[in-house]
Amino acid sequence: MKPKIRRFTLSDLATGYPGDFGDDYIELLHFKDFAEPLAADGARLEECRFSSVQIQSLRNARLIQCELEQSGAPALAGAGAFLNDVRVEHSRFGSADFAEAELDGVVFENCKFGWLNLAGAIVRDVVFRNCQFEEIDLGGRIQRVAFEDSRTGLLTCTGAQLREVNVEGLDFAQVQGIEFLRGAQISALQLGVLAEEMAGCLGIKLAN
Repeated sequence: MKPKIRRFTLSDLATGYPGDFGDDYIELLHFKDFAEPLAADGARLEECRFSSVQIQSLRNARLIQCELEQSGAPALAGAGAFLNDVRVEHSRFGSADFAEAELDGVVFENCKFGWLNLAGAIVRDVVFRNCQFEEIDLGGRIQRVAFEDSRTGLLTCTGAQLREVNVEGLDFAQVQGIEFLRGAQISALQLGVLAEEMAGCLGIKLAN
């Protein structure tokens, strides 16, 4: 089953300022072209747009119907965050740590990641479209997630609980924790790449 992505439209947004991040509840603001990185630990952000800004920390924050474009951070701390109906486009993250976070109805498009950490996270109805990664850790509860025209150097699945996860559109150079790929949909070509390692997990010896 494909991810269920809900559409939303942001309109009539007022200009947001760094000082707004002193509030616990932030809504209907457009944050644009800030020189200093923003931190929104524990804040609730609804119907906000971020354009050309660095978001340094979202620990335990809640983002609902928000858009990020041409944004990112060298290291995004997002442990425990909740993202619901969020769009992230043309953004770059040296690392994005979403350990123990919850992502629901999120689309990442034309994004680059050094390391994406979803260990212990609850992730459902998420699409990665035309994204590049150096490493992805899928070690969480992952449901209805799809990769399209994306690539990674390392795919780590150790500890993952996968359900209706489509990785056909993800080119990978290496997989760790291949026994945790149960519940994933792969292509025939990917199966050929993984065949020897899968055989080793099953104790099957391949003839030369």
